[in-house]
Amino acid sequence: MNKQIFYFSSMLFLFVFLFGCNQAPQAEKSSSKSQINPEAEGPVISFQKDVHDFGKIITGERVSYGFRFTNNGSSPLLITGTRSGCGCTVGDYPKDPVMPGNEGRVHIVFNSSGRRGFQSESVRVLSNAEESVVTLRITAEVMER
Repeated sequence: MNKQIFYFSSMLFLFVFLFGCNQAPQAEKSSSKSQINPEAEGPVISFQKDVHDFGKIITGERVSYGFRFTNNGSSPLLITGTRSGCGCTVGDYPKDPVMPGNEGRVHIVFNSSGRRGFQSESVRVLSNAEESVVTLRITAEVMER
C-alpha cells in the first residue's frame, strides 16, 4: 500500500512539474534588450549572450570574460551568487542592486591549469529575477605549450 501511495505521489508531482510550469505563454523577446518591460512585476535579467568561446589557449593560462546583462524589469535586480561545476571556473558579479534599465557584467575566470583538449564549463547565476537561475557557458580548446 505504501509503495502505491509513493508511486502515485511521485507521478502526480512529475505531472504537475512538467505541465504546470509552462502554462503561461512566454512573451516575445524584444529586439531592444535595453528596453524596460513595464509588464514585469519584478527584475528581469537579460544577457546579451550566454556562451563565450575563448578559442585556443595554452594550458596554465587564466582567461576571463564579462557577460553583459540588463535589468529589463521594474524593480532592482540582486545577484545573490554564482555556482560552477568545478574549481577551474569562478564567477564574479555586482554586489550592489542593478536598477531597472541599467546594465552590469558577470565576470567568468577560467583557469586552464591541468586541462587539455576541448573544455566546456558552465556557471549558474542566481538572482531575484523572474528567471532566478541563468546558466552561462564558456568553451576553450586547451593546447599544450
